[in-house]
Amino acid sequence: MQIELTPEAQQFVEGLVSSGQYPTCSAAVADGVQLLMSRQRLRDDIQAGIAELNAGTGLDGELVFAELRARVETLQQSVD
Repeated sequence: MQIELTPEAQQFVEGLVSSGQYPTCSAAVADGVQLLMSRQRLRDDIQAGIAELNAGTGLDGELVFAELRARVETLQQSVD
């Protein structure tokens, strides 16, 4: 597959490579696609949650927030 980037996006990706953050432009773009996939999964999860709430099968808010806090902590540890 070949893609075309706007000049601004191309310059951004090339800057990521030249600064050493990514080994190649393809690697930087692949990481961007992974982020888009993660965002889509999050949207799907949110829609599923809304459907559950609408059906009256939602979860206790305190439990949900406790789980979210644990996820954030895990993500923060993986970044460090």
